[in-house]
Amino acid sequence: MKIVKTPGATIHYRKDGILHIHYDDDYLTLEDSQRIFAFTREHAPWDIAPLYLTGGSFSNQDTASKKFNGSDEVMKHCSAVAFLSQTPGQKILANFFIKIIKPTSPTRFFSTEEEAIEWLKGFPTIPK
Repeated sequence: MKIVKTPGATIHYRKDGILHIHYDDDYLTLEDSQRIFAFTREHAPWDIAPLYLTGGSFSNQDTASKKFNGSDEVMKHCSAVAFLSQTPGQKILANFFIKIIKPTSPTRFFSTEEEAIEWLKGFPTIPK
């Protein structure tokens, strides 16, 4: 597994082909999300991969950031998206993303890492 730290997130390029982004305890703006996306794409060994998203107890983002993260520009690199939602705030954020942003890739939230990873393993990873 390759792990890279960038401001706002830690990115794990897992050996099983899953991209794991762990957001810091922070409030992300559109600029933050664009920077994290660009950094992730620059270092990714894959063109398309299942995406596993986790965050600290206070991970949140502004509306423009949420829209960007659900945009076709981002989603075309995600075969599926799984949120780990262990706190009520994370569940609200994941639910908002799924219901309001309506990402084009299959997207679900899970209460355990094991369930999320097992679900993601059913989606392809495509090399660059």
